[in-house]
Amino acid sequence: MRFIIGLFLFSFSFSVLAQKRVVIEPSKEYIQHLNAAKSHKIELIRTDKQLNRYVSKGNLVKIQQRGYGWRLGNLTHSHSYLVPKGRDVLRNIARDFVKSTGQNFFVVTSLTRTLHDQNRLRGINSNASSNDSSHNFGSAFDISYVRFNHKIRPDAKLEKALEKVLQTYVKTGKIYYVKESKIRCFHIVVRNY
Repeated sequence: MRFIIGLFLFSFSFSVLAQKRVVIEPSKEYIQHLNAAKSHKIELIRTDKQLNRYVSKGNLVKIQQRGYGWRLGNLTHSHSYLVPKGRDVLRNIARDFVKSTGQNFFVVTSLTRTLHDQNRLRGINSNASSNDSSHNFGSAFDISYVRFNHKIRPDAKLEKALEKVLQTYVKTGKIYYVKESKIRCFHIVVRNY
């Protein structure tokens, strides 16, 4: 009997430890981006239920599958919602991208994530933050820089044009962005300007 109780306590302790998140000390840039994400007054989105509450209140708005200058990729670890200002910035970036490149479009590969989504993603993407992510606050999205016009392959001309548009938005104080090399996307955080 003592063995069974000991085995149960060991299993329970291991289960509790396995669920604990490991937090890595964030960089100054990461903190700046996270503070920008939090400035939209959305609390850390832990569950789908919490996400749905923000949607029903209008704090998060639906991002359509396709728009002028963009398409949504297969969102396996995120939900197609952003804060209203995020939707506006996405639309404007896409519009400016089309103006500079002609009838081309980019692919959005990630939007709002619950904490559960973030933890699942960490299992397959080493870039996924072990801390809270700006995606968990509804104000971040990722744009692939190797997926344009239904093709998955590098296109230096379109990548450069997209980054030039993003740099303009940084200069006007509307976004921060990071070029992620492993996942090959621009991670964009919308500022509350």
